[in-house]
Amino acid sequence: MGSVSPSSVMDIFNLLKACCSQSCNYIMTYGGTFSSLASEVGQLKDKSSDVKRDVEAATRDGQTPRSEVLGWLSSVQDMEGEAESIERKYNQKIKCLCSFPLNVCSAYRLRNRAEAALATIRELKQSAEFTKLADNLNLTRSIKMPTTKTIGMEKVFEELLCHAKDDSLSVIGIHGMGGVGKTALLRRFNNDFPSETEADVVIFLELSIDYKLEEVQKSLFERLSLTWQDEVTHRDRATKLFRVLSTLKFILLFDNLWEPLNYQVVGIPLPAPPSKCKIIFTTRTEDTCSHMGTEKMIKMECLEEEAAWNLFRNSARMDVIDADKNVRIEARDLVKECGGLPAALIVLAQAMAPKKTWDEWIHALTIMKDTPHQLPGMTNNVFSILKLSYDRLSSDDLRVCASYGALFKKGSRIGKYNIRNLLIGEGIIDNVQNPIDADNKTQFLLGILHAASLTVRVHDDYFTMHPMTRAMILWVQRECGKKENKWLVRDRDRVEEAPAAEKWRDAERIALVWNQIRDLPEAPQCPNMIFLNLHVNKFLRKIPNGFFLHMPHLKILDLQETSIEELPVSIGNLMQLHFLELSRTRITSLPKEMAALVNLKYLSLESMKYLRTIPDRLISGLRELQWLDMVDSYSGWREGQTWEGGVSFEELESLKRLKVIGITVSTLAALQNLCDSPRLAAVTHWLHIEGCQDLTVFNIPSTDFHAETMLRLIRIQLHAMSELEEVVIGNRQSILLPLVELRLSSLPKAKLVWRPTFPNTLVALKIERCGAIDRLIKLEGEANGSGETVITIFPYLRTMVLRRLPELKSLSDGERILNFPWLKTIKVEDCPKLTKLTLVADGLKEIECERSWWEQLNWGDEQTKSFQHLYNSM
Repeated sequence: MGSVSPSSVMDIFNLLKACCSQSCNYIMTYGGTFSSLASEVGQLKDKSSDVKRDVEAATRDGQTPRSEVLGWLSSVQDMEGEAESIERKYNQKIKCLCSFPLNVCSAYRLRNRAEAALATIRELKQSAEFTKLADNLNLTRSIKMPTTKTIGMEKVFEELLCHAKDDSLSVIGIHGMGGVGKTALLRRFNNDFPSETEADVVIFLELSIDYKLEEVQKSLFERLSLTWQDEVTHRDRATKLFRVLSTLKFILLFDNLWEPLNYQVVGIPLPAPPSKCKIIFTTRTEDTCSHMGTEKMIKMECLEEEAAWNLFRNSARMDVIDADKNVRIEARDLVKECGGLPAALIVLAQAMAPKKTWDEWIHALTIMKDTPHQLPGMTNNVFSILKLSYDRLSSDDLRVCASYGALFKKGSRIGKYNIRNLLIGEGIIDNVQNPIDADNKTQFLLGILHAASLTVRVHDDYFTMHPMTRAMILWVQRECGKKENKWLVRDRDRVEEAPAAEKWRDAERIALVWNQIRDLPEAPQCPNMIFLNLHVNKFLRKIPNGFFLHMPHLKILDLQETSIEELPVSIGNLMQLHFLELSRTRITSLPKEMAALVNLKYLSLESMKYLRTIPDRLISGLRELQWLDMVDSYSGWREGQTWEGGVSFEELESLKRLKVIGITVSTLAALQNLCDSPRLAAVTHWLHIEGCQDLTVFNIPSTDFHAETMLRLIRIQLHAMSELEEVVIGNRQSILLPLVELRLSSLPKAKLVWRPTFPNTLVALKIERCGAIDRLIKLEGEANGSGETVITIFPYLRTMVLRRLPELKSLSDGERILNFPWLKTIKVEDCPKLTKLTLVADGLKEIECERSWWEQLNWGDEQTKSFQHLYNSM
């Protein structure tokens, strides 16, 4: 028998050792494999449950699960079955005490199967991060809406398209008055824009006036094909909407928003720029735009004349217009009455389509001017629409304020101060401390009307009212056309006769302004009248003695700029009168019966140059008086302790509610007495000084007269003082005045001087008939000696009026050029030597002057040339 070498033995031993080592290791890790499989399967089941839940939610929301998600869920289900089978067989194996299988071969095959399942499960887990579980395949991308003609809206439509394509804009608001075409514009956008966008869905919702949250949510659910459940809370619905919309590129179009929409409460995700998602809405109010987080506002204006004509012609077939030149002329005038409002133009076209004769068109024009509600369709399709804006004003005060705008001529500019005075008469503005407070409240109320599209702002101090808005308000106030005499309005119609006495019986408000009325009814019965305006009837010289006998509720009476020379004694019957305007009348003496006007709050005697007599104790009898304007008027104040002639300042002092006074003085003694009265000086807001022949220098402010006591003085007017040589602004006084206006007139020797210590607050400077003024203002002191070439001395001046200044050559002082950073308007008249506009005024908007003066101006330098486009005819 041969011997075995030691090396062979070692080889055999190593081979057996390696084999046994692998088997032992395999046996030792056998149980761990199945434990890992159980753990991984558990995790996969958890993930699968999450995906199933989301898929079920998406399915309930009308979405279709994606194929890859369904395939993954199917694979998971298969692997769950495989894992259960492996686990079952594993548990059936006969194991030794150490849990090792006795049948190693079959266990080996089972373990390989488990490891393969484990690898597959891990792959399924890794592929479970889906970007999207379901598709909106059931959504209709957009639904076309019926719409009306959008003739004349091409420019605003292109603007809307441009903004809608801008990814930096997410919320766009379209605002404008009722009937201007906002809905037509938005419907056209809904119909045309989807072809130009990547949006998944375009949703158009027209909301009711007082829409509810549930209404908005339900409309969105229906449009998104979501299941609506009545028992679900608003919050849960919002959550569902938010979840669905967040997966979409959406464009939401909301038409006719009256109140701001709360995105969060509804469930609308607010797009964060840059984004393809858009929220676009229409509204009548700017406030809604502001509260909706609007990033771009589009104001829809009425149509220009030619566009209005084209819309009118295309809204109905009217062959007679082409056939008859005279009819065409009347048709043009009819179109103008609509003020470019599309809703009115369409109604007018439909109403006029069957009219074939010139006489019919003439009559229609008469109706359109006086009672447009009589045209077919105008009440339901125009006035009712506009009335919504009026009715939804938040207070009766606002409706009164808007209504007064309808008492002015169609298309005219209405002054803020006119409305302010009427609101004082109505008691809406009451007990104010100064005119600025009254102005601010008026501006605030008008601002609300502007934002509600009931008025149109044309200037800080003026506004207009659209002719159809005005017609609607008159229709409303006349009880929807049932009582045409309730509001009698004839403004600038060249009326020569007042309405017949029987028409006054039903009247509440009568405005016969800027006419040629000569006579009034003797004693009209006016049981309901509260407002009467006869402003600017130059031919009216006498009011009948019994005229005011039967007006027990009259609150506002305006007789300014009539030629009346006296008031009838029946004025004393107006016990409820709050407001009396007598400015620029020819009245020489006030009747003692005026003392009976115990509720009078506002009395204006401004520019009553003929007024010489005010009966003793008349003014003191007006115990409710808050506002008294006697600028450029009565100046016969009693001086000293004499009891002869004139009204004493003590009478004015007795008026406990007096808050605002404008007063005229013609002697230094009267001026001193006024300043020495703490009660009157404290409420003096307008001071008119005339005569005073001993006055040679007037300082602003002046410790001699007004600076220490008249701390509310906002306007000074110096007039007809032949010896006055200097009006000095500055005078090194530390007292601050709120002075906003300075007027100089008929001062033959006076010049305007400025000293740099005065903190100037002037807003308006008006100079006329001052023959010695050769430059706007003479600089003294530090300003004259400074090295600056451009000096700002009137930092807040907005208006400069220069009239009949024969020697005026420059608006600056030598080499010192004046800068007016806030100046908006310059008015120049009869200043022949002023041939160059040497000033700096970067914000200047207009220069109102005569064409002949404008054409002879020297435009030699660049600064002057910058004013060439600012001409405005005087």
